[in-house]
Amino acid sequence: MIHNLLPVVCSELNDYFKSRYGVREDRLVLSNLINQDGSVALEGSNTVVCSLVNVEEETTLKATAGTTSSGGTFVKSSPDIYVNLTVIFSSYFVGKNYVEALKFLSGVIYFFQGKPVFTNDNTPGLSDNVEKAVFDLTSLSFHDLSAVFQMMGSKYLPSVVYRIRMLTFATDNMEDTIPSISGIGIVPEGDEDVSSGPQPAGGQSAAEEAFNRGRQRVVEAEEKLLTDDAEETEDDPFERARNRTQDSEGAMNQNTTEESDDPFDRSRSRANPSATGKNNDDKDKE
Repeated sequence: MIHNLLPVVCSELNDYFKSRYGVREDRLVLSNLINQDGSVALEGSNTVVCSLVNVEEETTLKATAGTTSSGGTFVKSSPDIYVNLTVIFSSYFVGKNYVEALKFLSGVIYFFQGKPVFTNDNTPGLSDNVEKAVFDLTSLSFHDLSAVFQMMGSKYLPSVVYRIRMLTFATDNMEDTIPSISGIGIVPEGDEDVSSGPQPAGGQSAAEEAFNRGRQRVVEAEEKLLTDDAEETEDDPFERARNRTQDSEGAMNQNTTEESDDPFDRSRSRANPSATGKNNDDKDKE
């Protein structure tokens, strides 16, 4: 991605220099200033050098592992990585060409002022992986700028620093595949797996049908339990005796409202006839 973005941008900068300043040769190269052995990395002079000096992760948008749906399964992939780049444009002009160095350095600023955003729509040749790259002019302190040139192993040159945001590194590598859930996973005993297969008629899903069957079994079990309890009560001798006792007590309560035929009551009546006659007179008066 980086190896595609920077060469494409440098190529457009060269075209801009040719159009603006009327030069025939390329005046911008993508290169180091100094080789690892300390020698000058450039073959000639009077050119603007674009160098990558830093790559940093954009932590504010740090992503987590994502999942995408594909063919009824979920595919787990590595999280995307967002990075920002820092590039420096240094005018390497020797001798009395210092003014030319400043002119082409100004051309760099003009170019990115007119086109700060690079996308596939406005930049032919840009990789499809680069959705958008934004060039922001960045100001460095004297200390930081000195540290940059010291890091590159060069003396100070007229330069401008740009921060490129934000490149997205996305991979197609799959870490794992997770099958999708097609049912609630309730399989009553004796039934086949209802999590897959054709949907039953009536608009119910396989999971709903399994749930209804399970609920019907619960109702039937409760009814059977009540029936068994009733049968056990009929066969229980203690329960039968208890029922007979309750029937006898009910009959005795009913007899208390009627005239008693007890021989002891009749004896009391003969022993106290006056009371009986009085009672009869009271009844006649009524």
